[in-house]
Amino acid sequence: MENVKQCSEGEIYRTFEKSAKEKGVKRLDEEFLRRFLIGHQYDIITSLKAVRNFESFVDRRRSRWLKLDRNNLEKILLDQIVDVSDKNGLQGQKVVWIRLEKWDPQVFTADELLEVSGLLCELVYAKSKEIECIDVIVDLHNFSLRHLYGLSPKFAKRMVFFISQCLPMRLSHVYVVRQPKIFHLVYSLFKPFIEEKTRNLITVCGYDYDVMFATIGPDILPSEIGGTSTDLVPSRWLKILYNKRVQKESRFDCYFFEMTRPLLDGNPWQM
Repeated sequence: MENVKQCSEGEIYRTFEKSAKEKGVKRLDEEFLRRFLIGHQYDIITSLKAVRNFESFVDRRRSRWLKLDRNNLEKILLDQIVDVSDKNGLQGQKVVWIRLEKWDPQVFTADELLEVSGLLCELVYAKSKEIECIDVIVDLHNFSLRHLYGLSPKFAKRMVFFISQCLPMRLSHVYVVRQPKIFHLVYSLFKPFIEEKTRNLITVCGYDYDVMFATIGPDILPSEIGGTSTDLVPSRWLKILYNKRVQKESRFDCYFFEMTRPLLDGNPWQM
């Protein structure tokens, strides 16, 4: 493969597109492929590995990944169990906030959380076409044994693989905040599947947010974790998802949203 450092972005993209075709990548539209190039600093080898991992991951779970329960999707997004900042952090990164205290394992599974996170990734790209990297904040406030029992080694392996090997953008930092005393049990579940490179990105903060603020800044974070932002309106992702123009441009037609029970009163699906 040619030395891409001496090539223009256009030449790099054409080389990447050719390589993607040769390796059997199914989705070849320019917007999709450029996500991976931009997120992996125009490194063709790394970008190709990530896009193939992403497609393989989704294909193996297509019957579940693309068929989401509307009620669970609504609850996950409205309760902000998983959320993404609208504004960028101090280093130009998007910030993912995972708040597990809102998760009831008896209502929906950890895999459903991961599946909605995959859709949320698509929604973020509907607003921001170019994303270079992300920081992930794992908020373990009020995390208890009932949450731990909802996890499994198989899920831990899937989640670590998806976040570290499949995303279009690079993972810059992982901050663990407000962790309980049983954190060592949680970490022991995930640790066997975390490569050293990824482990070096993890910082356990507790309630000391200075390190996190140094890279993210408090102005885009919610008050629950020491921030000052008031912009994280829970319904905003649902409004984007059901905007007809966004649906058409972002190719959400591959998703099927299943109704298993009546929707909540006054919800933003009925627009």
